[in-house]
Amino acid sequence: MKIIKNLIVNIVVSAILLFVFNKFQLWIEIKVLQAFTGNEIIGLVGIFLILWLIFRIFNSPIKRILKTLSLPINALTLWLFSIVINVLVFYLFAYFTNNFFDWDVVVRLWQIRQTLILSFIMAAWTYILKKIL
Repeated sequence: MKIIKNLIVNIVVSAILLFVFNKFQLWIEIKVLQAFTGNEIIGLVGIFLILWLIFRIFNSPIKRILKTLSLPINALTLWLFSIVINVLVFYLFAYFTNNFFDWDVVVRLWQIRQTLILSFIMAAWTYILKKIL
């Protein structure tokens, strides 16, 4: 039961975080090009939940694989290379959502420096959620 509660809280909070970043255009821009008929809020919430799921797929298994493959480089740089991996995961997420889906959503990241700040915020947010829950 606790696992389900943690998952639901993580889904909702991360989707809200993506929405806030997009709303104030902080480091990530998600454009919904499709005009919704009916309730726009439900459509936007659905899109952000799907984007969160895609981001989670990239953030969990793919990031672990990349960290395992880059273990020697990480050891040499005292784990500073993991920051590069975080930024790379964000760019892979943006590339995948823009090129492999036939929907009217465009994800655009800003400069590398701003994407680095975004990766720090998302990593800190994940750490805080794990400690609270």
